[in-house]
Amino acid sequence: MSKKILIVDDDPAVVDFLNEVFTDNGFETEKAYNGAEALKKAATFKPDLITLDMDMPEKAGTMFYIGLRKEEALKETPVIVISGVGPRPPALSKDIPVLQKPVEPAALLSMVGRMLK
Repeated sequence: MSKKILIVDDDPAVVDFLNEVFTDNGFETEKAYNGAEALKKAATFKPDLITLDMDMPEKAGTMFYIGLRKEEALKETPVIVISGVGPRPPALSKDIPVLQKPVEPAALLSMVGRMLK
């Protein structure tokens, strides 16, 4: 059974790019374009990992992350922030890796592999 990744980003081009990288490498994916949608999809999709943009409408990445950590079934789900936003938001714990856009596929896949061990 392949690992599941929830891609959360409001930019359809970024979502399509990440989706292609992950599906080409054997992952099952689900897409969400804002934090509110992502919380609903995370509850039903039960991802093994989440990629998260920080600057989004209708519930930005920080609020999504806070909501995710309150959900008992999802609070331990690994998160990788992929964002063009500056420094790490204070709400993110220090163990959450942050990659700057544009992301290099090989570096992303390496990080995903380490986090899903």
